[in-house]
Amino acid sequence: NASSEAPALESEEEEGRLPSMLGYIPFLFFVPLFGSKNNSFAVRHGRQALALFIIEVIALLFLIDVFSEFFWTVVFVACLGLALVGCVHAAQGKFWKIPYLSDLIQKYDLFRDN
Repeated sequence: NASSEAPALESEEEEGRLPSMLGYIPFLFFVPLFGSKNNSFAVRHGRQALALFIIEVIALLFLIDVFSEFFWTVVFVACLGLALVGCVHAAQGKFWKIPYLSDLIQKYDLFRDN
């Protein structure tokens, strides 16, 4: 959380600027994380760069047809399985909370009549 972290000192910011910039180049997130680990300015940028890198890798995986096809096939089969379990519970007169999904629906108050 950026608001809970102390602001970087001006000298620390100046010293951490180059490693921080390098960290945003794919595969170079380790430069500010490990090369400037005593510089809070660089480390904060390094953490963000690492998070972006992870998202980039996931996005790249979805560009590979085989991986993307496999992932969406697994999602579809899982949804069919969950639908079947929900159907069985409904036939028995029971309510079954789908793990995570029910919590998200409740948390964000989705699909409620106004």
